[in-house]
Amino acid sequence: MRLFARHRAEMPSRAPSHRLLWASLLLALLLLLTFGAALFLFISLHNIKKDTVRSLEIQYAVFQNDMERYFDQLAVMGINLSEDMSDLVEQQLAAQGMTSFRQLSDAPEALTALQDVMLEPLCRTLRRTSCSGVFVLLDATINSHLAGAEQSRAGLYVQKSGADTPTVPLLLYRGSAEVGKRYGVMPHRKWRMEFQTNQFPDYTRWMTPSDAPLYQCSALTGRFPMPGTSEDIQFFLLPLRGADGTMYGLCGFEISESYFKTKFPQPSGFAHLSCLVAPVGTGLDADAALSSGTTDGYYHVPRGPLVLRPMGSGLTQFTGSDCTYVGISKNCALNENNACQLAVCIPQSDYQRWVFAGSLQTILTGLLLAFFVTISCVTFHRRILTPTLRQIEEESRAFRQRMDELQQERQQMQNDLTRLADACKNDAETFDFEHFTDGLPKLTKTERRIFDCYAAGMRSREIMEQLEIKDSTLRFHNRNIYTKLGINSLKQLQQCIAVLHSDGTGTALPEPPHEAAEPENKEDELPMTD
Repeated sequence: MRLFARHRAEMPSRAPSHRLLWASLLLALLLLLTFGAALFLFISLHNIKKDTVRSLEIQYAVFQNDMERYFDQLAVMGINLSEDMSDLVEQQLAAQGMTSFRQLSDAPEALTALQDVMLEPLCRTLRRTSCSGVFVLLDATINSHLAGAEQSRAGLYVQKSGADTPTVPLLLYRGSAEVGKRYGVMPHRKWRMEFQTNQFPDYTRWMTPSDAPLYQCSALTGRFPMPGTSEDIQFFLLPLRGADGTMYGLCGFEISESYFKTKFPQPSGFAHLSCLVAPVGTGLDADAALSSGTTDGYYHVPRGPLVLRPMGSGLTQFTGSDCTYVGISKNCALNENNACQLAVCIPQSDYQRWVFAGSLQTILTGLLLAFFVTISCVTFHRRILTPTLRQIEEESRAFRQRMDELQQERQQMQNDLTRLADACKNDAETFDFEHFTDGLPKLTKTERRIFDCYAAGMRSREIMEQLEIKDSTLRFHNRNIYTKLGINSLKQLQQCIAVLHSDGTGTALPEPPHEAAEPENKEDELPMTD
């Protein structure tokens, strides 16, 4: 049994195999990393709608900030212009000995003199201001008796002839040509002496007297075509009032469509971005709006009325007659008096193309990760799992075969022990075996210890060293053991012990009695050899 147990303990345990364990851990780690990479990729993939909304919101905030600063600057410059021109009108009235502003009508010399003192500061203001032109419209006419004189008004209107630079040449669009030439301002190709109020948007409305401070009286007109040209413009205007509240006329700045495009292109990642400043309304009238694009690339200028429809997530769809856009549109107060509708938008075709590209990227990434996981699992099955399971099966079969061999060896050993016990029993028939078994309980404690040592296979010298007794003492106890058990030699003792172990006779021996007193002179006993 000990041999069988020892061999069984020495058989290596292969379930689970170390190779399979480490391979499984490696596959689990690989799948975990793949899942993490997939999660990271799907999170980092551009959500087109959210990214578009965020980018357009940033673009709108930048455009709104530009517009608010620009119109604040125009308001400040416009107040200074109105005050300066009003002072010049009053000074000229005093110089001409006039007591009323109405006396300027039908006084061409006085009007020419007034324009002469106004033109230089007007040009200086134009060069300092970000605009395409500046004007002063006086509520007076050179000749009120001419046909259409009720719609004709004197004044000055100066424009920049090109890019907004400090040395750009200036052109006189309205006013005295002689005065303009005197100051190096050449007449425009569409020059006229006076303004036509029927071509001025909402002239009657703007000429209505008001007691409000100047900073509350600025106004932004809608876009309208500049008379005689193909250019569309807007006016930022203020009233021209005397100290007594008399309306002298209007003054302000021109913002042309071409100037606005050149002045306010927006830095953007969108290739076809459109930015609009339009009057507040239910929809968005692109024909009444100023527009700009990007610093790089080009943009499609929206035309006609645009129908606005919410798309969710803050996006708005702009549907026009020729194109559809996606963007953001909000009403904005440019200053205390002027509110308008600002919009930033991109063509819907660009937006749909980005959505499709993002969806395709997501699908391809998912397929790639699924292919990678499949290849990893197939490789693990072919290279690791199948060979390891085959090895485990072979080792299990070898283990069972080895167990069968050990079982046979055990049976053979039992048979050999049985034959040996039978042989010992036959040899022990020369003496009384029952007397031997009956004598075992008669052994003293010391004799029993010596008997157990012999039963364990120890020799006389080993017994003396273990029990720390002399040779004569051992001989004395040996003779007592032999006498009580009815044997004559150590060989017979060993044979009887073998018989006891083989048939179980001595499996439950009684406890020995207390050890009797040993003789004082043990050296005088007869020696008994092994």
